Amino acid sequence: METTLHSAAAAAPFRRHRLDTALHGALFSLALSAGTAHAQQPQPQAAGDVATLPTVTVTSSADAHDDYRADNASLGAFGNKSLLDTPYSVDVVTRDLMDNQQAASLVQALKNDASVSVTSNNIAGLSSQIAVRGITLDLLNGRKIDGLNIFGWSGDLPLEHFEQVQLLKGAGGFLYGFAQPGGIVNFISKRPTNVPVRSVFSSVTNGGTFLLGGDLGGRFGPDDRFGYRTTIVGEEGDSYVKDGGHVKRGSASLALDWRILPNLVWSVDGLAMDRVVKGSSGWGLFPNASGEPGDFTAAEPPAAIRGSKRIYSPFTSYETRSKVYGTSLDWGFAENWNARVQYRGSILDRIYLNGSIYANAAGNYTEEQYGGTDRFKTDDVIGMVTGKVKTGFITHDLTFGLQYGRIRSYYSGVSNYAVLGSGNLANPGSFDNPGLSAEPADTLGSYTAQRALFISDTLHLGEHWDVVVGVRRNNIKDTVNDYDKSATTPTAALIFKPLPWLSTYGSYVESLEQGSTAPLTAANAREVFGPIKSKQMELGVKAQRERWSANAALFRIKRGLTYTTSSNEFTQDGEARYDGLELGGNMRVTPLWMVSASVLFLNAKNETASEAIAGKRVDGTPRQQASIYTEYRLWDTGFTLSAGMQYYGARPIDPANTVSLPSYTLFDAGVRYTTRVAGKRTTVRFNVDNLTNKAYWLTSASYLTQGAPRVFKLGAQIDF
Repeated sequence: METTLHSAAAAAPFRRHRLDTALHGALFSLALSAGTAHAQQPQPQAAGDVATLPTVTVTSSADAHDDYRADNASLGAFGNKSLLDTPYSVDVVTRDLMDNQQAASLVQALKNDASVSVTSNNIAGLSSQIAVRGITLDLLNGRKIDGLNIFGWSGDLPLEHFEQVQLLKGAGGFLYGFAQPGGIVNFISKRPTNVPVRSVFSSVTNGGTFLLGGDLGGRFGPDDRFGYRTTIVGEEGDSYVKDGGHVKRGSASLALDWRILPNLVWSVDGLAMDRVVKGSSGWGLFPNASGEPGDFTAAEPPAAIRGSKRIYSPFTSYETRSKVYGTSLDWGFAENWNARVQYRGSILDRIYLNGSIYANAAGNYTEEQYGGTDRFKTDDVIGMVTGKVKTGFITHDLTFGLQYGRIRSYYSGVSNYAVLGSGNLANPGSFDNPGLSAEPADTLGSYTAQRALFISDTLHLGEHWDVVVGVRRNNIKDTVNDYDKSATTPTAALIFKPLPWLSTYGSYVESLEQGSTAPLTAANAREVFGPIKSKQMELGVKAQRERWSANAALFRIKRGLTYTTSSNEFTQDGEARYDGLELGGNMRVTPLWMVSASVLFLNAKNETASEAIAGKRVDGTPRQQASIYTEYRLWDTGFTLSAGMQYYGARPIDPANTVSLPSYTLFDAGVRYTTRVAGKRTTVRFNVDNLTNKAYWLTSASYLTQGAPRVFKLGAQIDF
């Protein structure tokens, strides 16, 4: 849960970089940085075949169903797999869908998946935060780029630099190592393309932000051995928060590859970004009965406040600066055998001069402010060999691998804090700026090293049966907080395909997640707990036809329980059980009409815990959620109409279930027009999110953030 990392909060002087400086300097630093893995795992190749990087194809099909469909996904230790042959629930969001919905954050990219709950956004909160199957995305290990870990929870990755967003729903212990068992988000980088890419895009919102970006890629040199891809984005203007809300960000990425030999490919890439939010981003609103700071006993919250209304002081701010870099080498060393060595590193600084609000049901509140800087550094390296062998009538897909990763967190030894004032949220106060500073992150808070050895075998028993077995030996060691623990996390699955387009499966997987850290607001702030082990069982069915696809998954997850007691003591004790059913599908009803829909039914309860919360629903979990999205193309006019709906069920905000938030439903609408201007493909998009301007609270770990209001987005893209 997000508050567990508030413990890393501390301080460094607040320095706000100019957007133009970030953009001009980013490419130079990126060129010196090593880059990442491919968007997809290369398949084993026959001897003498040319080994190339998987190609990202830019499509211009009028059939959105085909553009939005992905048949494969990159799944950590399993490599690139067909979704139909994968014994897990996986959702893939393509570049086309992100573009057409003008998704600007992780929560917007995944809003069509009912298994995803939004717990915070990147305007009212620190960053886009989600829960999958009722479990918050792991803050330290829940986000990957091209399959390797980065620290990304406290600052949104700019989606413009990625070709896909892949979501593994459920436990991913064998596939990815340490993580909470709700899910893993894997961002697939834009890679060099065989077909040249020349694209310029821009957008403007009703709040006043303006975005301009460009995308350039292709190949050159003898036999097109060298490839490149670069994307640059700048955005600035007033956010949708009135009376002081402002956003400024810049990002740049560069990806290169070299086909050294026909069967040997080296790639590098990097991404740099800087983002500042003013006048809205906060740690959260804590609903209590007194409206006084330090009162964490949950009580009825004030009525939902539209996201366009300012509740934080205009001088508060939150900035994130990040660099991500890596490299990989792929070698097809024999027929049907491939070896890969891959590295990724990241550095993220967050400079915060924001705070929290404590408010009661009447809207009486007190605002406080913190000044600090945190720094997080990650390194992740993996070596993996994949291949095929036959033993009699059985074909084996084998994977062997070693992985090492480390995460270092720093905070400032000096904390700055001030109570800004009190008032009523009906008319938020204009408090004096205390002039807090953000001191340097000079104190090592944790140094965690993770080591793993894994092996898997997928046994193909004829045309209809597959058996998957795998095991990962994990070790996690934190030298600062003095714990060292090892565990074996196995996985096993049985897949039956009665028809080539129909797959049924049953799977079992275990996960090990890094222990939580008590938040700054807890009485035992910064206390670090040991790792937690979780188990998941899942039964599923998948179907994939030319005009439609469908999937269903029945799952049970058991995991250790973390929560804050009524005495404000953060603890890790007991076990929670998550029983759920996911249903989803999409269909091209007619050549012009596409519909996709999904639904989640969830029963999440505390099984073994203290008497106060035993048998209660896990806080923040809904009983049901649903989503639907549709598009209709107006013949050959170039126009396409779109609409969407997301329903989020009621959920308790505290472990004792004393307070719950009501359900809410959001509606979206859009229209786009595709034509040619001076022979260049041009697309104009107009989208409206939260069409009815619904006011609602987002919740995570007993605190609230404002949901986004109605937002109009007008965008244009020209492909040369």
